[in-house]
Amino acid sequence: MQTYFATRTGVPVAGGTLQTTIDFNNADAAIEMPFFNQDIFDLAMSLAPGPDDPQPVFGGMTYNQALAIDHLAGVNGIDLALSTFSLDAVVSATGNPAWSTDPIYGDHFIFGTSGLAAGPGYPIVQVPAGQVFGVPLDISFFGTAFSEPTLIKLASGYEAFTQARASNLPTFAATIPDDHIAGTTLSKPKSKTAKPALPLAKAKRIPHNI
Repeated sequence: MQTYFATRTGVPVAGGTLQTTIDFNNADAAIEMPFFNQDIFDLAMSLAPGPDDPQPVFGGMTYNQALAIDHLAGVNGIDLALSTFSLDAVVSATGNPAWSTDPIYGDHFIFGTSGLAAGPGYPIVQVPAGQVFGVPLDISFFGTAFSEPTLIKLASGYEAFTQARASNLPTFAATIPDDHIAGTTLSKPKSKTAKPALPLAKAKRIPHNI
């Protein structure tokens, strides 16, 4: 990021660092961060720079130790599943349909299959599968290392058979309408004249709803 900022001119972070950006955002938080914080920037600043430096925020694990865990996840996860069940690839929905931006609760993320392949660095191909309530949904094909030719054949065959892409061409859908969130004009409630209390004997004969 420092190398990138060195190429910038005429902006507050020109020639700066990641810490420069964090300080700028904090100083102008009402404008730069009206809904969300900069947790990822803060986390990045807390990390030690060396690949073998213990990272306290990750329980003392080093970068190289994390890489080894990701590699074993591929060997003992994806590779083992493929060999055990004699599979060419793993097929799954790419993820849950996209959600509306929620400034209060944030992302409504449920799952994503790309992370399974990304950890060990295995190939993955994603193609359109259809729509859910008008929102695009994809399907993923992923497998072991260097299995790109197989994955491309599978994905291509899926597309040729389903024609999902041809039936769901990309469009710039209209944004969520905002004409229903303006609210209503508040007015002072009218006072109601209290009704006289019923005699106790008569009140007991009238059904009371809970």
